[in-house]
Amino acid sequence: MLRFSLICFLALSLSVAARADSGTVVTEISGVSGELLENVRMSVSLVRAENLDEVSVWRLRQMATDARAEVREALRPFGYYRPRVEVRLDEPASEGEPWRAALQIDPGRPVRVHAADIRITGEGADDPDMLEWRSEWPLPEEAVLRHSEWESAWRGLERLAEQRGYFDGRFTSRRIQVDPDRGRADLRLVYDTGPRYRFGTYQVADADFSGRLFNRLTIIEADEPYDITRVDEQRDALVRSGLFRRVIVEEKRDSDEQIVDLDYQLETRLPNTYRATAGFGTDTGGRLQLGWERHYLSRRGNRLDSALGLQQRNNEFVFRSEYQHPRGSTPSDFLTAGVFLRREQDNFRFIDENRLEPVFESFEGRREQSEVSFGRLQERGWLPGQFQPIEERISISLLHESFDAFREARFSEENDALLAANPDLEEFLRTSTDTLSLGARWRLPNISGSGFHTHGQVIRAHILAAHESLGSPVSFTQGYIGGRWHHLFGDRHKLLLRGEAGYTEARTRELDVVLDDRQLELSLTELPERYRFKTGGDRSVRGYGFENLSTNRNGANHLIVGSVEYEYRVGENWSLAAFYDIGNAFNDLGNPKLRRGAGVGFRWYTLIGPLQVDIASPFDDPDSWRLHFTIGTQLL
Repeated sequence: MLRFSLICFLALSLSVAARADSGTVVTEISGVSGELLENVRMSVSLVRAENLDEVSVWRLRQMATDARAEVREALRPFGYYRPRVEVRLDEPASEGEPWRAALQIDPGRPVRVHAADIRITGEGADDPDMLEWRSEWPLPEEAVLRHSEWESAWRGLERLAEQRGYFDGRFTSRRIQVDPDRGRADLRLVYDTGPRYRFGTYQVADADFSGRLFNRLTIIEADEPYDITRVDEQRDALVRSGLFRRVIVEEKRDSDEQIVDLDYQLETRLPNTYRATAGFGTDTGGRLQLGWERHYLSRRGNRLDSALGLQQRNNEFVFRSEYQHPRGSTPSDFLTAGVFLRREQDNFRFIDENRLEPVFESFEGRREQSEVSFGRLQERGWLPGQFQPIEERISISLLHESFDAFREARFSEENDALLAANPDLEEFLRTSTDTLSLGARWRLPNISGSGFHTHGQVIRAHILAAHESLGSPVSFTQGYIGGRWHHLFGDRHKLLLRGEAGYTEARTRELDVVLDDRQLELSLTELPERYRFKTGGDRSVRGYGFENLSTNRNGANHLIVGSVEYEYRVGENWSLAAFYDIGNAFNDLGNPKLRRGAGVGFRWYTLIGPLQVDIASPFDDPDSWRLHFTIGTQLL
C-alpha cells in the first residue's frame, strides 16, 4: 500500500513539473517563398506544433534541432541540396506568451541536369505517341532538377504505355545520380515497351438483338492495335445506338496470345419512350407537342420516331414520322423513310415593304402540305474531341402543297372588289403543286452544360434542288447555312451570337395590284411555301412580328440574319440580357433592305426550358416597341 502511494505521488509530481515546463510556439520562416515556403511549412515539426495547445520545452528544443534536417528534406524535391539553415528558439518574455522560433534559410544554388539519357526501346520505340512523350521531356540539360517533374514524367510514360497496349512494358533503368558539391545530376530512364497487344473478338451475354446488329455496332476490328481511346469510342457507339440503358465494356487480356477481348455487358432499354411538352410564345400562342419513339421494332435495330405538334397561332397542326433501317457496317448509317404533314390557316398578304400597315386586306385561306421522303442518314467524324459527328441526311422528297382562299369564301367587300379588279390574283389564291426535290442537310452540334451555363455551338446547312424536267412545276437551287454560338466569360457573363444566310436561284413574278387610288407592286417567288425564307419574331429579328420580314410578307428567295446578345447572370437561375438583331428575307439580292431591332430582356431557367421575356424596338419605327415572351420548346 505504501509503495502504491509513493508511485502515485511521484507520477503526480512529474505531471505538475512537466506542465509548468511547457508552452506554445510561433514559428517565423524567412529566405524562401512560394512553393518552397509552402513545402517547408508542411515539413517542419515546429510549424506543426503551432496547432498544439501546449508542448514540453524539451520537445521544443528537440524540434529546433530537427528543423535543419527537415528543411533540407523539404527543399530537395525542388533541386536545392545544400541549403544553409539557421534556427533560433527564444523563450517567452513573460508567463502566458508563446515560444518563438525563427528559421533563416538560404536555399543556395539549385542542382541542374547535366545529362539526360531518356530512351524507349521495344516495339513501341517508333510509336508516334511515345515519340511525342519523349519530345516533351520536362528535364532537359541545364534544367533545375525537380523531382516532382521526374516522377510525373516516368509515371506518365507508364500510363501512356498502358493506354497504347504495351501491357508488358517495364523500366530497365530508372535512376538519378546527384552530385550536390558540383550542383549537377545525371538522369537515366530506359523503358522497354515489349510487344503491343491487339484487339481480339467481342462477346455479348444474353443478347436481345441479332449478331448482325452487334457486328454493325462494333467499330473495333479484330487484330487492330490496342488503344484505350478505341475502347471509349466503342462504348460511346453502343450508348449512341439508343438501344441500351446501361453499357459496360470490360477488357479481358490474354498475355500468352497478347490480345484483348471485349465483353459487352448491356441492359436493353424499354422499347417505347413517350413525351409531352407544352409552351407559349407571343408569336405562336400556346403550343403542345406529343411524341412517341420506338427504339427498336425488331432484333435488327430498326426504329420509328413520330411526333404531333399543335399551335394556337393559325390553328397550326404538324405531324412527322420517320422510319430508320440499319444499313451497311457502321452504327450510324441508316436508310430512312419519312412523312411530314402540316395544316394551318394562312394569309395571302399585301404589304408594302416600306410601310408597316397593309395596303389591302389579306385573303385568308387554308394551307396544306404533305411530304414523303426517302434517303440516307449517317454520321461523319470531324475534329474528334472538339465536335460531335456531323449528322448528314441525303434525301429525295415529294412535296404536295396547296393553298385555297376560296374554300372558306369569307371575303370582305374589299376582297371581292380587289379580286374583280385584278383577276390575275386568283391563281395565287388557289394553288396546288407537286414538287420533286433532291437535298442534303448537315447538322454539327457541340453543346455542353445546362441552363445559363449552356455553351458551345450548333451549325446547320442544307442544299436543295428541283427541276422542271423531273416533273416539278418550278426549277430552283437553294443553299443555306445558319448557326448559333454561346460563349461563357467567367461565371456570370455570356455572349450569344447567331447568324443565318440563304440563297435561292428561282424565278420571281411581278404583279401590279390596283384598286381605286391604291396600288401595290407584288414580288412573288415561285418557290413552294415550305422552302421560302421568312424571318422576324421571338427567335429571329426581335422588334418585328412573327415571320413578318420577307418580300411583301409572302416569303422570299434569300435570307440574311445576324444577332449579338450579352447576358449577365444575376441570380442562381435568372439573368438579364441586352441584344441587337438585324436581318430580312428578300427577293432582290441587290436591295436586301435589312431591318434592325434592339432591346433588353429577362431569362429564367426552368426545368421545362428557359422563360424568355424581351422588350424590343424596331429601328424603322423607334417610337414603337414589341413584347416577346416564350417558354418551352418550339413547334416541331
